[in-house]
Amino acid sequence: MNQINTIGLIGMGNMGLSVGIALLNSGIEVLTNLDGRSQTTIKNTNTNNITNVTLSNLINRSDIILSIIPPSSSVEVANNLSKLSQLTLKPITYVECNAISPDTTKFIEKSFIATAFKNSKYIDGSIIGTAPTDTYKPKLYISGKYANKIEFLKSKAFQIINLGDKLEAASSIKMCYASLTKGTSALWISLLLLSKKLNIFDELIEELDYSQKDTLIKMKNQLPKLPLKSGRWIAEMQEIASTYVSQSLNSGSFDNSAYIYSLVSLIENKEIKDLSNLMNELNINSK
Repeated sequence: MNQINTIGLIGMGNMGLSVGIALLNSGIEVLTNLDGRSQTTIKNTNTNNITNVTLSNLINRSDIILSIIPPSSSVEVANNLSKLSQLTLKPITYVECNAISPDTTKFIEKSFIATAFKNSKYIDGSIIGTAPTDTYKPKLYISGKYANKIEFLKSKAFQIINLGDKLEAASSIKMCYASLTKGTSALWISLLLLSKKLNIFDELIEELDYSQKDTLIKMKNQLPKLPLKSGRWIAEMQEIASTYVSQSLNSGSFDNSAYIYSLVSLIENKEIKDLSNLMNELNINSK
């Protein structure tokens, strides 16, 4: 593959839509499929001139397909696309960009290659960073024996880093990185919720303000935003937990992280502004 003119993009959430816009701004045609998506997603996609087509059309017209979806849907989506490629007699180059464990990406790849039309290619990938903007590009890590087929792609969407032929390398770095980022947020919520249940929340905040001021500032800035997105992180924490188990490490903190994010996702008021109100809501949900 010497040139990529058209990219099929599965997933029009915040990251997927932002990547799609950045690819369009790089002169690349972007196709997607909006079957079953909300009216808000359909409006946002159409407003930004990303073309909505059938999945069969997407397969036939795309040089590569990027999957940017919740990890809980990764296996099903890859399976459906591989079967469609067989029906349409069109080989596809599929880049699995989701937050999944090394074992999950190996499972998907094995099924994908067995099911997809001949000469189809599977590339493991992971996006690290926030959604692309006019001044910022996240990194797209890629790996596997076909990763070199797309490493030359230049766009405003992401910086591409090829980690080599080992299939699961891209997913592996995502599991480690998200252990720090999303794992830390879950730990913060856990200790604050514990302090609320032990009736020393205010005293803990006072101590943090004295001895861990920078951390407290981050807590206040980041944690109230989590009710809007925590539901998408539950499966990611489960993928991380299984990765630790696969390497004979204890998954306890990430099993807890999945539980914490499930509690946060139950909060009906998604516009909470401060830590105290957030903890009050969580304290109710965890009783």
